[in-house]
Amino acid sequence: MDRTPLATAVPRRWLNLGVLAHVDAGKTSLTEALLQLGGAVAERGRVDDGTTQTDSLAMERRRGITIRAAVATFYAADVGVNIVDTPGHPDFIAEVDRSLAVLDGAVLVVSAVEGIQAQTIVLHRALQRLNVPTIFFVNKVDRMGADVDRTIGKIQRYLTESVVVLGSSAERLCADLAGYDDLLLQEWIDGGLPSPDRLWRSLRSLTSGCVVSPVLSGSARTLAGVSELTDAILRLFPTSSDRDLDGPTAGQVFKIERTAKRARLCSIRLRAGSLAVRDHVAQGTVTALQLHQPGGAVPAARATAGQIIQVEGLDQARIGDWIGTRPTGVPTPNFRPPALQSTITAKDPARQNDLYQALAELADIDPLITLRVQHDELHVSLYGKVQQEVIAETLATEYGIDVSLGQPSVICIERPAGRAHAVLRYGEHQYPVTMGLTIEPAPPGSGITLKITAEHGSLPLHVYNTTEAFREAVRGYLNDPLTVGPHGWPVTDVHITLTESGYPPASPRPAEVRATTALVVTEAVRAAGTTICEPIDHIRVEFPADTISEVLKVLARHGAIPETTTTTDDTAVVEAHLRTGSVDALRHELVGAAHGLAVIDAHLHHYAPLR
Repeated sequence: MDRTPLATAVPRRWLNLGVLAHVDAGKTSLTEALLQLGGAVAERGRVDDGTTQTDSLAMERRRGITIRAAVATFYAADVGVNIVDTPGHPDFIAEVDRSLAVLDGAVLVVSAVEGIQAQTIVLHRALQRLNVPTIFFVNKVDRMGADVDRTIGKIQRYLTESVVVLGSSAERLCADLAGYDDLLLQEWIDGGLPSPDRLWRSLRSLTSGCVVSPVLSGSARTLAGVSELTDAILRLFPTSSDRDLDGPTAGQVFKIERTAKRARLCSIRLRAGSLAVRDHVAQGTVTALQLHQPGGAVPAARATAGQIIQVEGLDQARIGDWIGTRPTGVPTPNFRPPALQSTITAKDPARQNDLYQALAELADIDPLITLRVQHDELHVSLYGKVQQEVIAETLATEYGIDVSLGQPSVICIERPAGRAHAVLRYGEHQYPVTMGLTIEPAPPGSGITLKITAEHGSLPLHVYNTTEAFREAVRGYLNDPLTVGPHGWPVTDVHITLTESGYPPASPRPAEVRATTALVVTEAVRAAGTTICEPIDHIRVEFPADTISEVLKVLARHGAIPETTTTTDDTAVVEAHLRTGSVDALRHELVGAAHGLAVIDAHLHHYAPLR
């Protein structure tokens, strides 16, 4: 790709735009069309040919889906528009949420042929939750079977009634806006039809305030309606202003990659202030900085509010971190942690240690990836099978490690099955520390608690200074031995009482107390025994009311235990409890039962003994 920017001057105002859609609705094709009309590319790329600007990973081009958020830029008038192309597959919903947090506005693409899909509803609700202004673009109007009016009707039925269709007469537009803008209505009554500029001002206020969502239609393939969409984006979405340049630096890390030299490359949305090479922040020192411009990212010495930048040198940064000061009022992305895990093994046994290092590197970047060692096997956390396959491809292409992956399994916990006591006395084991403790079950959800009843004079306070400091240190030492219980799962909901303590003169060192704690806790847990408990989700299933019979059959087959069922003329909602391990299979089966319109919200509710 030609890395030379197509513009000579960097705009002063910036707009960060998300393009979202259900798989195959035409999201990436629309991104290419916007870039072409914006002058950033001479010719549009094609998903089928693997020539698009945003799907840069080989696996993205091969699968025809977006896996990682990517940024492409075009200039229009005095505004620089950064298009953040986000994933649409359910396995990457966390990636979507992290990307949405940096947006000024979003285009939600809906196919005029397939219409609303379950993932469309999920994406729209995420945009609403994060207060991201949204424009709907009804795509594929040139395809056989396309029906714009039907699709708009489904948007109003399943997403929001507060839509304003653009392209109609000024009187129709004014009538639609007057239902939300009392001042505009009064002006219309008093002075007749307001001017087009006045209508746009009203529409901008209502759109940027998330009161209404404009709707346009067209075809990304033929460019029909794309110019009108670009105009609406520039007119209706908020952009950065001079006010944002003042004050302390505030930016959010929403993506981290590795350079060819394995250094962190952080994608950051700057919300306020500026960031320059050699600036010191909590995550490190900026050693290099690139700005997104038409044609690609280019080196720069300094970046200002509104821009999306790539930064090297922040060796302690993780996805979701704030660089500088977090602004007030910025919504926090909300997504559940992965509920599945899979064994992962290098096909070449000699590379197993390399595999561990590679996975540790990936987990160090992304807080949602957890690496565990269980029974001498490596396990990695997952959202679903597609993500599992992507991790395997990433390891093969970026690290040169071919792997074998086990069948995904649900992540469980262990709870003490009874009460037990264990003690180790100095002189009887390798460390100069005496420690005795009792372990017993604690109420579900209480986590790990510690109480000290040992004699005050027996505690090594010459090392820890105070009883409270000693208690906090031992509380931290409990994490390692309780991370992997007898069955390989974390042990929780446990109450520990430290009943006995002692040491010979001039001992012990903190490392020896830590090691002794691990030995005694492990022995006590083994003696008490544990019960494996699996996660149980509370699910809310929303679907068309005319499919209730089939949906209830599917729920019953998967063992869901309904609590409430409510129906309206169009929609039914069932709330139930279901084993977390069954949620993914339920979601797939409901696609057919509910004509692709079942939306499942699932949240961990409790843990129950494994059946």
